[in-house]
Amino acid sequence: ALVSVAQARFYIGINAGYSAEAFYGSGVYDTNSFGIEAPDTSIIEDALDYGPDGFSIGGVFGTESFLNRYFGFRWGLGAGYTSVEKDSVDLEYVDVGLSFDLMLNFYNNGNFSIGVFGGIEGDYHYVLNNLVDVSDHLFDFSGRVGVSTMMARHHRIEFIAKLPVASMTATSDSDYELGGALVPARTSFMVGYKYVF
Repeated sequence: ALVSVAQARFYIGINAGYSAEAFYGSGVYDTNSFGIEAPDTSIIEDALDYGPDGFSIGGVFGTESFLNRYFGFRWGLGAGYTSVEKDSVDLEYVDVGLSFDLMLNFYNNGNFSIGVFGGIEGDYHYVLNNLVDVSDHLFDFSGRVGVSTMMARHHRIEFIAKLPVASMTATSDSDYELGGALVPARTSFMVGYKYVF
């Protein structure tokens, strides 16, 4: 494992795609309180069917490392922008996140590979245009799954699904410092390109 980490390959890339949101109660309403709330799985269907939707775009930088031709892991630090709207709801965010993935190749001949990955991502969102009872600062966790292919040893193309897992909320002196009475749960489907050095 130590040799594998020492041989980690850096990457830089871009992700872009469709995002939709649905709001759910954070469970935190008291002064000087903190909570982590997980939405029901129906929140994904609610977001896709009824929620405000739009696009997300962002860049990512990180490293990937394979223990052998088939099993690997990676981390990435990303930043981007999201815009969703529907009826009177129009939201824009600046996003910053840290992700960790486990990777499994089904086929790898050294020049070309195809496989799947899964992991988790923690994201901070700064709300550019706010709603009532929501802080300017949001923090949540998402599950990540997808299909990944590497071509010519340097070009990685991916299809990524980000699904909401939990949100954090904190209050101080009756104000929401993080999250809010209602917090958005974002579901995203993206295409990504990474250049692996």
